[in-house]
Amino acid sequence: MTVEAHRQETAVRYRVYGHILSCNAPLHELEQTSSPDSTQNTDLRILFSSADEPIPSPSSRYLTISLTDGTPWLHCAKISPGYLLHFPNLASFVFDTSSDSIRCIPQQQTPPHTLHHLLLDQVLPLVLNHKGKEVLHGAAVVTPYGACAFVGPTGAGKSTLAASFLSAGYSVLTDDCVVLDARGGDIVAIPAYPGLRLWDDALAALFVTTGFCVPVAHYTPKQRFTAALSATPFCSSAVPLAGIYVLGISDAEQAVPASTPEMYPLAEREALMTLLSLAFKLDILDHRMLRREFDFLHRLVTQIPVRRLTVPDSFAALPAVHAAVLHDLAMSC
Repeated sequence: MTVEAHRQETAVRYRVYGHILSCNAPLHELEQTSSPDSTQNTDLRILFSSADEPIPSPSSRYLTISLTDGTPWLHCAKISPGYLLHFPNLASFVFDTSSDSIRCIPQQQTPPHTLHHLLLDQVLPLVLNHKGKEVLHGAAVVTPYGACAFVGPTGAGKSTLAASFLSAGYSVLTDDCVVLDARGGDIVAIPAYPGLRLWDDALAALFVTTGFCVPVAHYTPKQRFTAALSATPFCSSAVPLAGIYVLGISDAEQAVPASTPEMYPLAEREALMTLLSLAFKLDILDHRMLRREFDFLHRLVTQIPVRRLTVPDSFAALPAVHAAVLHDLAMSC
């Protein structure tokens, strides 16, 4: 038996973001597909390699993403055929566009749960963008009026707000990566996988002992929360999008009462430019992708209300935020 045949025989299939992945190692964060039939269509093949596997030499590096302190976080480069995504001192991911495969080459010291986080929450959103989906940096929940997305930069409170809706009895669609698709006259949000990445204070305030947590990655104290013990399940089907809220955090200079959220509509141009800045893009030099993304988001802002939402920095204010969002969605229907 060849190595490739052995890999296919031992691969496990999972469903995430409306796609079927096959993987040569367990991905405990994901739901296995109900049918193990080897003839089932596979959208992406994931292969975890050993740390001593050589990393392809890039033909050109076109983007470096850095942390707030200036430390390089992700180098993106073109290779033949496809892309190399390199996280310094952690791992490299090789996306082969000719075979729809992602190969993970870890650093020797990087633990499996960190590799899973990088794959699912960093690499996969970029790959889905390349495969024709529009992906926003945000979280989404299901309300009686449809899906509601909270978008914004890192640290804006997207996961915490989504978790607070979960604790109040609403299902969560996705955390930190909102995949959108046009289906008929609707724009729908596609579910990710059960899990919210939360800080300890949010876990203590919202769930106490309800649910199950595991570490997200070895370099962060965040925990991945799943509602295994909650009465409210995560949503597993696409839901029409009803509204988008761009998050901001109230500061001391605004003199906003601790329990009072603020909300105002964004004009179409401002909404479009904001969402463009919050979209995952694998290849910023891909003009066809940029035109597709622009056209899609232009349709979105003309069809879906986009609001700026200022969330007070207090867990006690979250019920007021829920009420404001639900009232706004009801009025928009």
